[in-house]
Amino acid sequence: MFIQLIEAPAGDADTLREASYRWADKLGATSVGWLGCTGGVTDDGVWISAERFESEQKAWVENGRPGRRRWWSDTLKGLSGDARFINCREVEVFAPDPDAIDTARYVEIVQGRIKDAALMRTLLRSMEKEMYAHRTDLLGSTLAFHPDDGYTHLMYHTSEDDVFDAELREIPPRVKAMMDAIYELNVATPRRLALTSPWIHSRRTTVR
Repeated sequence: MFIQLIEAPAGDADTLREASYRWADKLGATSVGWLGCTGGVTDDGVWISAERFESEQKAWVENGRPGRRRWWSDTLKGLSGDARFINCREVEVFAPDPDAIDTARYVEIVQGRIKDAALMRTLLRSMEKEMYAHRTDLLGSTLAFHPDDGYTHLMYHTSEDDVFDAELREIPPRVKAMMDAIYELNVATPRRLALTSPWIHSRRTTVR
């Protein structure tokens, strides 16, 4: 899988949402290698979209097609500043049921720079079973590595209220140790964002 991350200041969230759903409803089914996306606007006005493709090559083919260019023109109308693009060639998906991710009503996004990407992947895999047993609100996550040792970790949850309730529970010792080890791999304090009303699409279905 290949992910293209797009981030920009949002000028009009309604325009951005309409462009997102127009793509998923009308154009996504005929796209070249487009798998889906997770997008939305944070409470402090940041628009972010994680576009998933089968491969980097197919992403570039799709980005050159007229329909995709028209979609981007529509999207630009909702922005109030320049967009930043990050192309992620290394992607890991962690989910007991990948289809369940589409039902998420709250998405946490953590961005940072990591000392050892391979170790981060290993630690996340090693605690996967225990994490999902502990955090019943967590449907799955996607970890996308940037070309410059950065990363974006998208975590999909059943709802914001469920996240709040889950965070009140005591963390199992082994899970806490793994989480602490992952945190220590960061070269600086990670940036945290949240989509309280995410727009989640896939080529299979679109959740409104």
